[in-house]
Amino acid sequence: MKRSLFKYLSNLSPFNFLPETTIAKLSEKIIKDNCTEDEVLFVQGKSKVDSLYIIQSGALEIYYQEGRSKTLQGFLSEGEIYGGISILLNDGLSVRTVRTHENSTFLKLNKSIFLELCQSNEEFSSFFTDTFGKRMLDRSYSAIMSKTLQENNDLNLNIFNKHVSSLLIKEWAECAEQKTIRQAASIMSAQKKSALLIKNKQHEYTGIITDKDFREKVVVKGADPEDPVNTIMSSPIIYINNNTSVFDAIFTMSNHHIKHLVVQNDLGKIKGIITDHDMIVAQGQSPLSLLQQIVSVSSMEQLHTIQPQLPAMIRGMIHNGARSEFINRFITRISDEILKRIIRFALAKHGEPPVKFVFMIMGSEGRREQTLKTDQDNAILYEDTPKDNANEIHAYFLALGKTICTQLNQAGYTFCKGNVMAQNPKWCQPLAKWKSYFSNWINTPEPLALMHSSIFFDFRSGYGDDFLVEKLRDYLFEKLSKRSDLFYFHLTKNAQHFRPPLGFFRNFVLESHGKHKDAFDIKKAMTPIVDFTRLYSLYHKIEATNTLSRLLELKKLEVFEKQEYDDLKQAYTYLMQLRFVRQLSAILDMNEEADNYIIPKQLTHIEQRLLKEIFSLIEKFQQKMSLKFTANT
Repeated sequence: MKRSLFKYLSNLSPFNFLPETTIAKLSEKIIKDNCTEDEVLFVQGKSKVDSLYIIQSGALEIYYQEGRSKTLQGFLSEGEIYGGISILLNDGLSVRTVRTHENSTFLKLNKSIFLELCQSNEEFSSFFTDTFGKRMLDRSYSAIMSKTLQENNDLNLNIFNKHVSSLLIKEWAECAEQKTIRQAASIMSAQKKSALLIKNKQHEYTGIITDKDFREKVVVKGADPEDPVNTIMSSPIIYINNNTSVFDAIFTMSNHHIKHLVVQNDLGKIKGIITDHDMIVAQGQSPLSLLQQIVSVSSMEQLHTIQPQLPAMIRGMIHNGARSEFINRFITRISDEILKRIIRFALAKHGEPPVKFVFMIMGSEGRREQTLKTDQDNAILYEDTPKDNANEIHAYFLALGKTICTQLNQAGYTFCKGNVMAQNPKWCQPLAKWKSYFSNWINTPEPLALMHSSIFFDFRSGYGDDFLVEKLRDYLFEKLSKRSDLFYFHLTKNAQHFRPPLGFFRNFVLESHGKHKDAFDIKKAMTPIVDFTRLYSLYHKIEATNTLSRLLELKKLEVFEKQEYDDLKQAYTYLMQLRFVRQLSAILDMNEEADNYIIPKQLTHIEQRLLKEIFSLIEKFQQKMSLKFTANT
């Protein structure tokens, strides 16, 4: 068999790139395996691929799966290979659902041996990565995480990507709503449950009672134990779908200030209850506990201890499988909660505001894309006021802005170098003034001014009266509805100032001297995707500010084809993940401040190739943007 295998592999790409001595050794390590017709070998995004599969006879059906729908994409037949891209570029998870089309025989090469070959032979690995580069197919984020952060690949640890169905309590306690509070307490005690679902006479669930309800409404407030149980229940019940991620469940609990969620399936049937305790135990160091810390602080000074806890917690989240978009949302949520607490303390100090206002946030925080290296980009927008007390009102909000920005700085959110903050009189203004700012940017766009103002188009409410932000956004879209070709022209030209760091011969363009010699700034490398997506979103009047949310809305509007959407999303996600790796390494391993500089020499050949493919993709979309917005201007 060894001799026949040697001959077979010697004539099969990419094994024919290997030295004969290497092929001979492989012939001793390859395992033959047989499968019958109609066997599902792998499920897309769920099954681990532990070997390279070489089809010696038979055929495989390759399916693309999205949600519950499954589309036959093609077949692999004798001499073709499956598993290389999954192992190299998809963290070892199958990029497709695979089923045997007929009785088949495989030659299986162990994953560790395959990876050794890829590291030692560039032509061999290029066979797989070139295929990936041409098709940019189905990558989430690559094994960069496991290599750089020594991630544990056990799927049981990927808690943030798991569905809540994996943690829920499938047996729950319930009682009729006509039962007394005392009877309900007895049921909970007998069944040792921390929550009780309440049913009406039609056997419909109408509410939930938790141990917190008994403490606050019976023990503290003195509710009569003989009253009907529905007098203290919480209603309506907060439901989540059993396919909801654990990460999203954490935010749902935090948003509603609850510790129990009722889980139901797509048909509305209750499947169980999940508690905050279940998630804290599953997570180890809990993001939920950090959110709870923020809520419970009693002074501004206590808030200063929160942000420094993030790096270690983020590394733990990544070890537990959290993807970059989840981490962005988590960091942003922490920042939002810190901001709200600081503003409440500031309002207590300065007194009741004279008119309604909103504290706006822009930039990465406005897009909900904060990382571990971030500064402030904020402003105050307040109601238009009569001229006779305009100065007094402006002085109040300016003082409020200074207090908030100072406290944010002390809490770890550094002052903006460009002074785009609420403590700057220019960015602390009534609605009419803000309308004039946007009107000038759109009607008489100055290239340099527009470059500095682009972050303002990512504004959202951080605290206060949201209707003011809605009024400003309505005004913005109204202005953009009128002829604004020059605005889009200059916005496009500005966006093209940021080019991917890739030279004419596909080599990386790096810093030539200074502290970051031989490195490139990955934040700048990502900026074209942010700019490109912002521009198209403004053009199509999309309210979302988050880059991935904007991309999804543009796909729904068929501005992008599905493949274009997938390419941009995966490229952005990969770059963001790489950015987190660098920042965590700087803070936790080197005891330095976080930065965004990547040294290509420290990446593997595969990772470098992937970056080059992504940068080429970005250039393609920049050309598309240029053709649309500057060709006829």
